[in-house]
Amino acid sequence: MKDLIQAHKRLIKTVQEQMGFSDYGMYWLAFLEGGLTIWLLDRIFFHWLKF
Repeated sequence: MKDLIQAHKRLIKTVQEQMGFSDYGMYWLAFLEGGLTIWLLDRIFFHWLKF
């Protein structure tokens, strides 16, 4: 499990450096990604599939 966590940290750091984001920018990116994910799930389950 520790290897997975370390690999994830390296991936996040690499993406952050390539995109030129600060830590604060990465927080906003994660927030927006989460919001988009919830919005898409809402559209799929409650509008298209009529649950």
